[in-house]
Parts: sequence; C-alpha cells; structure tokens
Amino acid sequence: MEHGLEWKVLGTAPDGFLEFALIGDCDLYNAPSFLRDMVARLGAGPTRLRFDCAGLRYLDSTGVGAIIKLLQAAKAHGGELRFTGLMGTPRKVLTLCNVISIIKEDRRDAARS
Repeated sequence: MEHGLEWKVLGTAPDGFLEFALIGDCDLYNAPSFLRDMVARLGAGPTRLRFDCAGLRYLDSTGVGAIIKLLQAAKAHGGELRFTGLMGTPRKVLTLCNVISIIKEDRRDAARS
C-alpha cells in the first residue's frame, strides 16, 4: 500500500476493548471513510475501541478532525477510545494541535494483558 489507510480488526482484548491496527496514512483522502466506519461500529456494537498506531505513518488535519469527531461519538455512545504506539509524525501533529492531551494512551504491552 503506497498511500491509504488500512484499519484491521485485531480482536477483542481481555479488558473488553475491540482493537484495531492502523496502517498507512490518515489524510484527506481516507479519514472520512475511516470515521464513517468507526462511528457505525460504535452505534452497532462495542463502544470501547483501541487503536494500535504503530503502523500509522502520516496524519494530517483531516485525520486529526476524524479523531476528535470519533472521540465525541464514543462519548455520545457511552464508550471510550484508547491509543497505543503513537510516534513519529502522527504524535507530533497531535501534540502541535493540542489533541494529545485529550486522548487516552495505553502502553502497548498493557493493552494485551
């Protein structure tokens, strides 16, 4: 995959979170479809989602907006979002936008225990 974002279901962790691996670039071209899919999942089933971002290479302002809207949707459904593996450009972008302070991060090894 040269450009694009893939979100793979990893399964349900022992703590009840449905886990996804985010791989690729979350940008103007794919953030809207990612957001639609995740909001639909929140409305139809598990409301506790965890995203492994170790494979996320790039995040633009549209991706940041999708994360903020997803946080709002999770809250509206009585759910929760968690993130692991945030590093590189995505972490820098979330820090610069002051969004890093409103998301919950789990250590990767803690997520699966």
